[in-house]
Amino acid sequence: MKKTELVPPYAVLKQIMRIMKLTAFFVFLLSMQLYATSFGQTAKISLSMNSSLKDVIEQIETVSGYHFVLKADQKILDKVVSVNYSDQNIEEILEDLFRDTGYTYKIIDRYIAVTEVGKADQIQLQQQEKVSGKVTDETGAPLPGVTVVVKGTTNGTITDFDGNYSLGNVGNSDVLVFSFVGMQSQEIVVAGASVVNAVLKEETIGLAEVVAVGYQIQRKADLTGAIEVIELQSIENVSLSSGNPMQALQGRVPGLYIEKNGSPNATNSRILIRGVNTLGDNNPLYIIDGVPTKRPEVFQGLSAGSIVSVQVLKDASASSIYGARASNGVVIVTTKNGSEKKGKVKVEFNSNFSMQSEKSQRFKMLNAVDRGRALWQASVNDGVDPASGYGEIYDFDWNGDYNNPVLNSVTPQPYVGGDTNVPVGDTDWQDVTYETGYVISNDLTVSGGTDKSSVLMNVGYIKNTGMLKYTNYDRITARINGQTSLLDDKLKFGINAQVVSSNETLETPDLGSAPTPGLAITLAPTIPLYTKTGEYGGPLGSGYSDRNNPVMMQYINRWDNTNRKYLFGSVFAEAKPVKNLVLRTTLGLDYSMVEDKDIEPAFTNGFIARSVNSLTIYNSDFTSVTWSNTAHYDLELGKSKFGFLLGVESVSDNFKDFTGYKEGFSTQTEEFFVLSAGTSNGNSFGTATGSRLLSQFGKIDYNYDQRFLASFTLRRDGSSRFGKDNRYGFFPAATFGWRLSEEEFMKGMENLTNLKFRAGVGRVGNQDVGDFASLGLFEPRYGAVASQVDGVFHNDFFDDYWNIGSAYALNGQDTGNLPSGFVSVQAANPALRWETTDELNLGLDFGFFDSKLVGSFDWYTRKTTDILIQPPVASALGEGQLQFLNGATKKNSGWEFALSYRKEVNKDFTYEVAGSASHFADKITELPEEVRTAYPGNSEQTVVGHSELSIFGYVADGIFKSQAEVDDHANQVGAAPGRIRWADLNNDGEINSLDQKFLGTLLPKLEYSLRVDLNYKNFDLSIFGSGVAGKTGYDPYTFYNDFIRGRDNVGPGVFRAWTPQNPDSSVPGLTLSDSNNETRTSSYLNVNASYFKLRNVQLGYTLPNNTLERIGMDKLRFYVMAENLFWIKSKEFQGPDPERTDVNVIPIPRTFSVGVNVAF
Repeated sequence: MKKTELVPPYAVLKQIMRIMKLTAFFVFLLSMQLYATSFGQTAKISLSMNSSLKDVIEQIETVSGYHFVLKADQKILDKVVSVNYSDQNIEEILEDLFRDTGYTYKIIDRYIAVTEVGKADQIQLQQQEKVSGKVTDETGAPLPGVTVVVKGTTNGTITDFDGNYSLGNVGNSDVLVFSFVGMQSQEIVVAGASVVNAVLKEETIGLAEVVAVGYQIQRKADLTGAIEVIELQSIENVSLSSGNPMQALQGRVPGLYIEKNGSPNATNSRILIRGVNTLGDNNPLYIIDGVPTKRPEVFQGLSAGSIVSVQVLKDASASSIYGARASNGVVIVTTKNGSEKKGKVKVEFNSNFSMQSEKSQRFKMLNAVDRGRALWQASVNDGVDPASGYGEIYDFDWNGDYNNPVLNSVTPQPYVGGDTNVPVGDTDWQDVTYETGYVISNDLTVSGGTDKSSVLMNVGYIKNTGMLKYTNYDRITARINGQTSLLDDKLKFGINAQVVSSNETLETPDLGSAPTPGLAITLAPTIPLYTKTGEYGGPLGSGYSDRNNPVMMQYINRWDNTNRKYLFGSVFAEAKPVKNLVLRTTLGLDYSMVEDKDIEPAFTNGFIARSVNSLTIYNSDFTSVTWSNTAHYDLELGKSKFGFLLGVESVSDNFKDFTGYKEGFSTQTEEFFVLSAGTSNGNSFGTATGSRLLSQFGKIDYNYDQRFLASFTLRRDGSSRFGKDNRYGFFPAATFGWRLSEEEFMKGMENLTNLKFRAGVGRVGNQDVGDFASLGLFEPRYGAVASQVDGVFHNDFFDDYWNIGSAYALNGQDTGNLPSGFVSVQAANPALRWETTDELNLGLDFGFFDSKLVGSFDWYTRKTTDILIQPPVASALGEGQLQFLNGATKKNSGWEFALSYRKEVNKDFTYEVAGSASHFADKITELPEEVRTAYPGNSEQTVVGHSELSIFGYVADGIFKSQAEVDDHANQVGAAPGRIRWADLNNDGEINSLDQKFLGTLLPKLEYSLRVDLNYKNFDLSIFGSGVAGKTGYDPYTFYNDFIRGRDNVGPGVFRAWTPQNPDSSVPGLTLSDSNNETRTSSYLNVNASYFKLRNVQLGYTLPNNTLERIGMDKLRFYVMAENLFWIKSKEFQGPDPERTDVNVIPIPRTFSVGVNVAF
């Protein structure tokens, strides 16, 4: 009988993984040459140094390829030694180096274990295959060089390059001790197991971590500015589901405020660091791999798998090194580069599938019959026959008595507008306009390297089908990061580059410019989705608004799209000509190309029609080239350590765009809509602009004995946007730190791990105005044509705009209408200068119980002066005299607090609880008179002293219950029983514009968050929620639910309205006339918009290490995730979600996801 072999399933999978590794390895070889390294003990080494023992060890690692594993006293490592080796092998060097130090060494493979002489015999490193296993860190990365010892014996070994070990002579009841410098030691009982794996955690969380801060990196323990370091592991999968890493940061960084919507492209509507600091652009500056950009889409488009760290520089003392564009804070992003597995290829793959629904965000609106009841009640209240306005829509059966009205029934007419092809509907427009959205996101990273070179390639793809019908978004990203070292690491070259291509089709307006998300709420339910013959239904007859079917508008505009392509990256060279001196030059490129296509087909929808089709094409190109050159030098003098940084930087920005328009396309297909196919009314125009920025900067960092810290920064920026006498701005900063935990008098506090006071002052600048803001500008006019000639409206907007003529002819010709020539559109202001922000920041960092409990507190105050503004009305300065000015001042202050506690209950269970809270409040302190009309306020109450985003309006003081209450109140136009009573705030007996007040601000007074992470064996659970308090916001549902508008649908709240039989109602009586102007800005519509949201819950399972080893993988994790599960809001806010105050944007979805994380 023939023998049949049974192959375990994991063996087949292991073979497949090997094939995938080989494939990835060959791809890797195509991208760069890997350097081979020899670890022979006979290799000759030459070395001449006069430095600390620590520096000598580091240099030996660099030139030899060996790695030291040691635990030595800091004083020994700081000892200055003088060495001069020429063509000596490693053993000869080590014998000399550790002679008379009290330490000895042992070479195992490519590792050098250093121990004290008195303890050297306690660890005998063996390699017997009795008990084996793998040691990794918390991320799953293998740890080479970990000491594994049988407790109480001299039996031990060291893990190899892949974190594996093998140890003989181990008893069933023995305890293995795993130890590694910088990590917490771990003890595991063998209990007869043949495989014992260990996961080591950092010994002191965060203090030894290095972070990127302003052209350099620093230890986190040495930071003196307000800098937040974000752990990417907890948000990576969240950003996969949205495609936007910035959205994943919402609520996780104290002082970082983010607002978003449900658009499939996942863009943010507002991003603020420490509040609103200026009256213009408040977007932060982004530094990605050393290259600056003000375009948030660059960061938002980063592939989640390519990011290794994010730091947020919040105060001026930390961000002043970036000077000109750092007034709103800085977000520094560092992307991955190479692999921890030197000499091997690492493959990481992350995949996520999500379903999105907006049902939890829907407004409850009336059906067809109930809408008729509401229209009847409002008409009767107004003393108007309901059939006169809505008889073509409804048949009202009532008693006709306006004093005691009784409605028997309401029946919709069988056909819309009497057209038998359009039977009446009972349409839930939100239900038919939206559908379940699906998001597919995949991210693949292949990396590898040696001690000399590394390379990483990343490809990401995301597709969002959109919840709003006929919307979609897809994006593909590709990244390559690589670097190589030459001449014993004295010369380094590298590249970091990302290419992104995206395409999106979003919400569209109807013929009356109403966006479809709003139409889905307001369109009358009696309009059917389709007619009998399959066309889209629309309004016919009287009683309907001139609003289109939203599904039809989405469908006919499905060809509209915006295509974006950009290239962002840098190449750099770094040299170390002498010890401790690093010279670096970086050339960065930020390039984007946008093509927007707007096709407007001809159509008929009920009584609404567009008779002429058209095409508008918009193209733009933006190029920014940054060249940075820095020199960094470290110096140690006894207990004092200095860091010196000098640099120069130039930024060249260029922008151009083109718009083309054409009408009269004979065929309405997507392919035919090209400009050359249009037959009439063509027009085109374009612009080009540019600016330059030249900077010099320097920084000195000082550290005395790890206790006293200081940093001094100065930056000088010159901008072409200002006049020649005001082009340069100076931005200094100074910070100080005191690590009390390192003082001798604090050593008695055993539970104190870290205590540091921080103080910083600094100045940053803002140049966010037009490139030609200081210059006088003129535009050509060619004489009146089109609408001005024949008095008829034309679709050709461009023709109308550019040909209105000019009464001020400059070298022009008389056309017979107005003379051709140039007209002034902007007055020059050669005195225009830098906007500046000065800030004081005081902070405290603390850690207790071996950094299990860590936290920080910051208080700050800011003052922004010479704010760049432009009066909104031309007549303020005279016709043609729009002008940029320095003319406003703002103050902003607040605080931030963060606290976390992490505990390992036992080897199977750990947990972490983290919370944060922040507060910021801004107010305008100075504002020119000519600008004040653009902000909330009146002649007696200006916005000065209040936030820029204040809400200014009337105070609703209940409902008039009777005529007697009306008579006793101040004179109020439209007052009557059942109407809103407006408070007479100035007690002058008259309700007018002076009876308004500041009702609150659109920004919260408090933002807070809570995160809980649980780990039990191979399971992990993360729960995250955040919220805001003290925010006042417009409640759109109150507008739709409490008031009736004859041509739009409304909510069921109208049936709670005041009537003589219901005099205690808080909802005003129904009316179609609104003589009391009850939808004015007031406290009735602007209410408490505070909320708390459970934003993210994620449950994951990671396969155990012994299983991973069998299938040849480093990591395999599966997870499920839910976002926006529920929220708590104030009772005053009737709408479903206080984050949705604009009904014309797609609502924030509830999302359910499944995903997998793979590494091998």
